[in-house]
Amino acid sequence: MEEKGTKSVKQNMIWNTAGSLIYYFCQWLMSVLIVRISGFADAGILSLALSVTAAPAIVGLFNIRSYQVSDIEGQYSDEVYIRSRIYTSVLAYLTCIGVVLINGYPMKKAVVILMFMFFKISEGFADVYYGIDQKRERMDYAGISLSVRGIGTLILFFGVFLLTENLLLSIVAMTIFSFLVVFLYDRKVAGVKKEREEKRANIATLVKSLLWVCFPLAVVAFLNNLSISVPRLFLERYYGEEIMGIYSSVSSPTTVIQLAAMTLFAPLIPPLTAEYHKRNKKNFMKMIGQFFLLIAVLTMICLIGGKLFARWGLVLLFGAEIEPYVYLFFPVVLIAVLIALNASLFSICTLMREIKTQYLIGFAGIIGALLLSVTEVKTDSMIGVNWAMIGTLLIQIVIQLGLIGKNLKNM
Repeated sequence: MEEKGTKSVKQNMIWNTAGSLIYYFCQWLMSVLIVRISGFADAGILSLALSVTAAPAIVGLFNIRSYQVSDIEGQYSDEVYIRSRIYTSVLAYLTCIGVVLINGYPMKKAVVILMFMFFKISEGFADVYYGIDQKRERMDYAGISLSVRGIGTLILFFGVFLLTENLLLSIVAMTIFSFLVVFLYDRKVAGVKKEREEKRANIATLVKSLLWVCFPLAVVAFLNNLSISVPRLFLERYYGEEIMGIYSSVSSPTTVIQLAAMTLFAPLIPPLTAEYHKRNKKNFMKMIGQFFLLIAVLTMICLIGGKLFARWGLVLLFGAEIEPYVYLFFPVVLIAVLIALNASLFSICTLMREIKTQYLIGFAGIIGALLLSVTEVKTDSMIGVNWAMIGTLLIQIVIQLGLIGKNLKNM
């Protein structure tokens, strides 16, 4: 499909932001409505599926997107990136099967988790096409796709659930719809050109080369995501899906805070990279300082807003049964901010080319999450999840600040 012209940076930001907010709002609304319609048990199974598939989904993405978008010289073709997603999706699904087998989930939960993994794979294929759109400065295509997939999957999920009262069938319906959008819309608007015969013969070699280049980025992203999921997985194991559903319901509104903070940082990456390469330490530090100040202000606003409206809002969303657990809201606000801060520092370390040293961050996070989950979650239930996640994130943040400080001394 021929392009009519590129969009401006501002237009691309608006389209991408609008589409992302609609999509993630629909995903969040799904977790809210399932509680209102079916109760905390089904909500807990859905939350378990989200948690279990989070790390395998990172494997499926392989953190290729950032490399793909920056590949302006065309070292790898669009078809290579798309083909690589097939390989990584198979690896992601096998990883998910391994997680399910290791944890020994009963058949009902295992089937839901594995079907939800198919939905995450559809997101992975959409992501590679969004990378093509981004390179061509046509993020309006991605924004439209995100909006359609978000609204469509939400309607289908609950339409099927109201008719069948079956969580598995609801996930099947939204997965099919998501794949249809990817292959009937995303692939078409991306306008992927087929390779010439001589290049197609080498495509498998090029895919292997791409995956090897991106391997370190994929491993670290997987470990970081897994370390955040571990405390919730232990909560479900120790206390069951209903308690998991309650905790996930209380924490679900804070996803907006996390998304907002990460969106605020994303535009800073190019100018920060430029200042770092120019060795302009003053401007570099000034920009980071302004971002930290903005995060501090955002945190205070959220905490004040939570004090005033958390009880009313959570009861309105989830019913009176949630009121005894409102006290959990303030720690999960802090966790959301720390997750966004951790991701931002990860980007700073990456632009400083602290790639291999980030293995330390990933493994430290996993070890910290496991130790804190066994001790805190087992003894203190949902409060323990908060302590385990806060402790894990602080370990990673301290290490990253150390790496950044080391590089700043050499600027």
